[in-house]
Amino acid sequence: MKKSGFVTLIGRSNVGKSTLVNALVGTKVAIVTPKPQTTRRPVRGIVNDARGQIVFVDTPGFFLKIDPLSRRLNDIAREQTEGIEAVVYVVDPTREIGPEEDAIQKRLRQLTVPIILAINKSDLPVEERPHLKAMRAIDVGQIATLEISALNHQDLNRLVDILFEQLPDGEPFYPEHQLTDVGSKEWLAELIREKAFMRLQREIPYTVHVNIVSDETREDGLRSIEAEIRTTEERYKKILIGAEGSMIKRIGSDARKELEAATGQKIYLHLEVDVDRDWQKRFV
Repeated sequence: MKKSGFVTLIGRSNVGKSTLVNALVGTKVAIVTPKPQTTRRPVRGIVNDARGQIVFVDTPGFFLKIDPLSRRLNDIAREQTEGIEAVVYVVDPTREIGPEEDAIQKRLRQLTVPIILAINKSDLPVEERPHLKAMRAIDVGQIATLEISALNHQDLNRLVDILFEQLPDGEPFYPEHQLTDVGSKEWLAELIREKAFMRLQREIPYTVHVNIVSDETREDGLRSIEAEIRTTEERYKKILIGAEGSMIKRIGSDARKELEAATGQKIYLHLEVDVDRDWQKRFV
């Protein structure tokens, strides 16, 4: 009998959860940027092998802010620790333990499912991980502590082995060749948002949303995609567009190149930028 189950990845923003999910699945299912709160909705990455199926759930990073979006993201992260078989608690030894980490650990100690502590970024030199000792001392009742590198895939096989030991017998939840439950439009929107964040880094806040207006393949085989990038203020719109449209062209070029590489299709991508001050309210 094969095994199957859901495993949630939890941790504060930018500890490498999305990179870890992508590495475990073997392809890009979650976007990755240096900005906080890149992940806004749970992203499921699916791993199949001879033992069965693990569905990894990448959650928004826990973030101690009081704005409505941050509260909703924290609620989503909490919800994903219910009805699961195990938790992987991802921590970053380059950053000091603070109130966000304390809040996560308090929540984890209330759980009854197995927890694995995954200390990420072990590919870095020890001197670049000044808080490694503190991370090794974390105790949330975990069944194992692993020092991994999501970037270099270090010890990820061991992580998967331990998780399969914890899973119950069961049929797979998804078809064998399915790698994620993220829909095509959602994935396109997230990819474009990633490229905007990567290009602009700290110049715009995380209050950027992407909506796919249309996605169709023409008779000549060209895939035509139109999307809106929405932000909350006129000044951010100007930054996103750039002088004479230079920034939005770069964002579009970055997204188009990755889409063509991922799909093997020729892509026409048209981006518009709009101000929508209330999109966060609709999200929450």
